[in-house]
Amino acid sequence: MVRRLDPHEDLRALPRLIAAEADEARAALARVDREPVIAVHEARKAIKRARSGARLMRKADKAASRSLNARGRKAARALEDVRDADSLALIADGAAIRAQDPAVAATLRAEAERARERATALDRAKAAQEAEAHIEALSDEARAVRIEAEPDAAMRDGLARAYRRASKRLKRAEKDPGPDTLHELRKRVKDWRNHAGALKPVWPEGLKAKRRKAKKLADLLGLHHDLSRLIGVLKDREGEAAQAAVAALKAERAALEGKALAKAGKVFKASPKKAARRLEAA
Repeated sequence: MVRRLDPHEDLRALPRLIAAEADEARAALARVDREPVIAVHEARKAIKRARSGARLMRKADKAASRSLNARGRKAARALEDVRDADSLALIADGAAIRAQDPAVAATLRAEAERARERATALDRAKAAQEAEAHIEALSDEARAVRIEAEPDAAMRDGLARAYRRASKRLKRAEKDPGPDTLHELRKRVKDWRNHAGALKPVWPEGLKAKRRKAKKLADLLGLHHDLSRLIGVLKDREGEAAQAAVAALKAERAALEGKALAKAGKVFKASPKKAARRLEAA
């Protein structure tokens, strides 16, 4: 869940939220021995929210924003191999449940088992320890940040920047739809969603509905990215069942692509300039 500013706060309190997300990531990793998959997943989500918060303050303090984002990136990369193996197993299991062909379903279940075996072979404790060092530095640095910019203007600029970047990625995806362009769009949509959630208590007008629409869009794009990852693994597998699975997954992905782009067009239908003017009038 995205942490939010309190109603009496403004953007100057954003470093507090970033530090809180970092602390949540550390708390999750403390459970890695007991809940290995959930702990890494929850830590990665908290790190992503912290990085998103850092990007929201880009117009207020560029140097601090970039530094905090870089710290979070290093923490996320430390957990990347483990989380990728964990998530691929879940993706393949889900695809197996949806599969109509028993042979395709069996192939997908076998792929899920391979991913679980890879995850078991990875040194999860070492990855968590490396990530914790970067997360601790992120937390300490966030607590030391003091935003001097005018807070209301900084909030508007931060939201406008997130909207502008998402709109730009949407145009690229519309011109050249594919796994890479839609994944980049997904990242920018999640930023917009996180920013709207964090600012909702202090800037509630219209943000709840916008955030809800962005969440649905991010979910569609997330499933599209999951299918792309699974296709990338299966396309190198031998056998008719593997290739049948690839064909089925590509058909499912194509349908998602159309839905996601249509929904994105509605979420970001206003031009960035018009959206910025609306924010200024809020």
